[in-house]
Amino acid sequence: MSEYNRYELGVLSDLIEKRQFFVDSLKHQMDSVMLQLHKSTYYDFYFRYYTNRRMLQKAQMFSYDYASEFSRKMRILSDQINDGNLKAESRILSSFSMAQACLFVEALDMLKSVDLDFPEVSDSIQALYYFYYGIVYQRLAVYVNDSVNANKYNNIGKEMFLKCLDYSDNQGMNNFALGRIYGRQGKFDVAQGYFEKALNHIPKEDNILFTLANASLGKCFKHQGKFEQATRYYIEATKNDILNAQNSSIAIIDLTEHLFKQYHQTRDVSRYVNIAIQNGEFYGMRSQITHIDKIIPDITKEKERQNRIKNLFFAALFVLFLIYIVYILFCYERNRRLLRGYHVMDKKVREENDLLREQNESLSRTGMLLRDSNKLKDAYLGKLLESNSVLTNMFEEFAMKVEQKLKKAQYDQVLKATRDMQKNFSKKEQLERFDELFLSMFPTFVADFYALLQPEYRKHDGEALLTPTMRIYALIRLGINNNQQIAKVLNYSYNTILNYRVRLRAASINPDTFEQDVMRIGL
Repeated sequence: MSEYNRYELGVLSDLIEKRQFFVDSLKHQMDSVMLQLHKSTYYDFYFRYYTNRRMLQKAQMFSYDYASEFSRKMRILSDQINDGNLKAESRILSSFSMAQACLFVEALDMLKSVDLDFPEVSDSIQALYYFYYGIVYQRLAVYVNDSVNANKYNNIGKEMFLKCLDYSDNQGMNNFALGRIYGRQGKFDVAQGYFEKALNHIPKEDNILFTLANASLGKCFKHQGKFEQATRYYIEATKNDILNAQNSSIAIIDLTEHLFKQYHQTRDVSRYVNIAIQNGEFYGMRSQITHIDKIIPDITKEKERQNRIKNLFFAALFVLFLIYIVYILFCYERNRRLLRGYHVMDKKVREENDLLREQNESLSRTGMLLRDSNKLKDAYLGKLLESNSVLTNMFEEFAMKVEQKLKKAQYDQVLKATRDMQKNFSKKEQLERFDELFLSMFPTFVADFYALLQPEYRKHDGEALLTPTMRIYALIRLGINNNQQIAKVLNYSYNTILNYRVRLRAASINPDTFEQDVMRIGL
């Protein structure tokens, strides 16, 4: 179905929601007019006649009770006025209301009572007479629904429409009549053209003919296989009926059958069926209720079939949903296991990374200590070379002086020079030279060293030189860690060095890291 028709069906649904409002409004209008005409004595016969005629036009497809009441008053008033045209018109319009209620005998009798030989009957009234005569017979053909009588009544209706053309100058009525003639002959393409012309001349106020023309045009398109166009005109006819509170059900029944057979719709169709039944019961149209009853079993059967398909679809959807849930649970469990494995692996990796980080830090610290030790050794070597250079110069100078004095046999001067040399190179002086050299490299060593000891062992009183114990750790700070080497340098015994180291470690704040802390002094 086209988007346009889907939209129009939506508009129709909105109008159906307001259908009762339109019905109540028209009923209220008719009751008000009837009451006003009944109470007032100021209106003349002509005003009363045309007011009833106007209301009959609204009531002809609304309610047989209202239509019969308005048409009865029209007949009475036309007799009181004694106008041939009005007498004929009132009876012609009355016959249509009777035909709508399937009172075909009464409708034909009413038409036969019309005196066309009356001198004052105009051509337009005679055209109206034959037009409605044709409508009644065609309605009768649909009602009897057997090939013999239906064909006979259709032929009579055709003759009446052709006679109508002899008197009528109303293009809407003429083209509609020709469309009905060709439509009943099965020439739907020709009938289509006449109905389209009729719609160009039929005013919307003539809601009966407007609805019939649209519904008939929809039927022409349907028989030509042009279902989208048929849908459009069926919808237009039904919308016109709803807006004007018409209960003929002709348009809505045609729309119902079309949507059901061509588009297999059941939801809207069921709604339309209920409306058509309500319309038929409200107006009293037995033929239309019978026609609806014939298609209800097919609609019910189709709804059951669609419900079975829908149930199967939902069952399949439910099974797929269960499969999907099982799959999700399986994926969740699998991912949970994988995640647990990833966590274990991640923990191991983190532990290994932490271990590697610690090793790297240890290596980095070792490297820094090695670099620092190398720097110290280089600095100490430089200072030592400098000191050795000074000693070498002194020994060379001493050797020259001794040699000169020996040549001069100044033995007492040689002895004195030798004693001076011994005095200058005593052990104490060498240690003081070592202290001076070391402290030039580590100016804050003494204060930093005491900071590593517990308070009660801090005996530093501001001296700048090293104590014998500090010299052991001064050598350790220079990278000389072997006790025997330290003992040789300081001229101490091996046990003395060992005892000093054990004693100071016990006196430190952090015994486990004391010597490492000493190695970091000056960094």
